[in-house]
Amino acid sequence: MNAPMTTAQLAALIAGHMAEHGLPEPASLHLTLSAPDQQEARVQLHASGLADTATRLLAWANTQAAVTFEVWRTPDGDRVHLDLRTSLTGAHGTAGLLVYGGVDFDAVAFPALRPDERQPVLLGRLAAWAANRTEVAA
Repeated sequence: MNAPMTTAQLAALIAGHMAEHGLPEPASLHLTLSAPDQQEARVQLHASGLADTATRLLAWANTQAAVTFEVWRTPDGDRVHLDLRTSLTGAHGTAGLLVYGGVDFDAVAFPALRPDERQPVLLGRLAAWAANRTEVAA
């Protein structure tokens, strides 16, 4: 088993990935190094609105071979988080990666999403949101 990454190694991994792919600066970056199997970087996007958030998530998705997307409506029902999950591998190991952004709840874009519910999102739906279209079926 590999030794856990240090904070500096995980920070360098995420910073290097962002620089290599020309990804924009995040609004925030949170690193978790609890155990070798719980190493994660969480990147909060600096985005405005559904189309911008989806576009930025797609930019991150295009840097990875395998990603998953989901939406989560906050318990109060006013906001929706769009989450991309994947992993990054570097010289010192692999870490989970969560890239996310929050948008205002919109009943047209998220018609069946109840408060505090999570749903998977298909890449086609994310691309439609990026193109400012909400009519694509989930």
